Amino acid sequence: MKNPFAVFMLATFMAASVWGAGRPNIVIIMSDDSGYTDLGCYGSEIDTPNLDQLAAKGLRLGNFYTNGRCSPTRASLLSGLDCAKVGFGGGVVGDWVREMPYPAHRARMPYDIPLLPELMKAAGYRTLMSGKWHMGGSTMKFHKSQQKQWKHYHQGWELTEEEMEQDFLGLPLQRGFDEYFGLYGAQDSLFFVPGQYHPMMEGNEPAKLKYDREYTMHCFSKRKDLNYNVNHGKTGKAFYATDGVTDRAIEMIRDAAGQEQPFMLYVAYRAPHKPLQAPDGLVRKYLEKYEDLDAIGTDRVAGLKKEKLYPEAAEYRKAWIPPAREEMRLQLAIHSAMIEKIDENVGRLVDTLDASGELDNTLVLYFSDNGAAAHLQGIMNAPYHGVKALMWEGGTKTHFIASWPGKIKPGTISHEQAWVGDILPTCLELAGADYPDTFRGKKTEALAGRSMLPILQGTSRDPAEALFFNDKGQQAIIFQGRWKLLIEPGWYLQTRDKPGIAYELYDLETDPAETRNLANEKPEMVQNLSKKCEAWIKECGIVDYAKLIELRPNDPY
Repeated sequence: MKNPFAVFMLATFMAASVWGAGRPNIVIIMSDDSGYTDLGCYGSEIDTPNLDQLAAKGLRLGNFYTNGRCSPTRASLLSGLDCAKVGFGGGVVGDWVREMPYPAHRARMPYDIPLLPELMKAAGYRTLMSGKWHMGGSTMKFHKSQQKQWKHYHQGWELTEEEMEQDFLGLPLQRGFDEYFGLYGAQDSLFFVPGQYHPMMEGNEPAKLKYDREYTMHCFSKRKDLNYNVNHGKTGKAFYATDGVTDRAIEMIRDAAGQEQPFMLYVAYRAPHKPLQAPDGLVRKYLEKYEDLDAIGTDRVAGLKKEKLYPEAAEYRKAWIPPAREEMRLQLAIHSAMIEKIDENVGRLVDTLDASGELDNTLVLYFSDNGAAAHLQGIMNAPYHGVKALMWEGGTKTHFIASWPGKIKPGTISHEQAWVGDILPTCLELAGADYPDTFRGKKTEALAGRSMLPILQGTSRDPAEALFFNDKGQQAIIFQGRWKLLIEPGWYLQTRDKPGIAYELYDLETDPAETRNLANEKPEMVQNLSKKCEAWIKECGIVDYAKLIELRPNDPY
């Protein structure tokens, strides 16, 4: 009997070969917890000359959406499906401490759902990744200590040989990447000095890090139970994750350049995610800039309007500045230093593509996995309200840059709505590949995402009929690109203790920053969109969050 996956690979490769050498390389670069207006070309005071130049030579989107949290966004990026369809509904993330015994909340990519690297590899692409995975999976089948740790976090679950094998099959090399360097999990320090434990992996084995740069390390964390501040104030040779991930990505580009086979490279930076760590000189630079905290949001909105990315007359809600202003100022400064380091490294990636002769045949995409996180109080998401893990625009909307010399018109701005799940079908179209009807013996789901190629080419595309968002008790829907309904928006512990169900309805066309709640004025619209949310929740198998926290009572957020 023929292997159905092998048959799919052969058929896809034959179809893709029609495109020949003209198929582009694709480089997907994603930051972690960066605010909507964190880039100079989106109105920021942060110095991001390389990203600004990338935008000047390409396209910026004003309405690009993610799923509002780390792993759910990555799940839709890699699958082209709603995150709950692949085990990342309800805001779960790819760590053992968050896994649930329900398909929509399993926090590990199912092996019978095709992922972007598997599809692109089948289409004849070399598939490469450097950076944060956070999609679940482990090498515990080889390590008794990991098995013991798994049992600690899975009380009442049975650890079988099949469970360990499925966890192994959830890792990057087993899901289609030819090469992988990075972090399997969510977070750890960004600075490591020789002799310290580090979590970085090369494929399925611990990586040997290069400590070839000298830094004065500035580290800030309120977590006293972890070693996040152990290198604070030290000067010496160290590994800094943003630089190190780029170093390995550059090696991958150089190895793949000049070959007949095109490549897809996914670079997933962990910055500016906590713990906040950056070179001290850059931190001091931004401490000087942030003397006036109240001006940051206002200046960013003015800059965004100047860039023609926000309506001149539109209102917005100003972020709240906490009483501990000096601590906030420091956190903002380290965050901004981390963004500038990303920009520096994006410049290195682009320079490598140029020097290797591959830039003109490469589509480069840059965006964040969600908005800036709660410790920054939404300041870096101005003019949008909300933060990472909340369903308002500040949590789900992000900057987006696309550059492809000779194919994307320079200096383009588009307000067409797009979503992170649109990237997979875009890549397949560019590769000349079709999405399979079956995969590893199972019929596939219809893709939720749609190709963005019309937008990249400067034409219009109808908005999705509906975009759905779900995160730990919150639901939201954007209907026909205009109407946005939020159901129980906000942190779960706060909304749970209030009687009734909170509804917020916004007309994003006239009120993009969600300042005027129309729920009481349009009850029929609220009812209609609520029913759509209910149907989607049922279709995805999303479990009520009150039931989920019975299993994970120490993680109510």
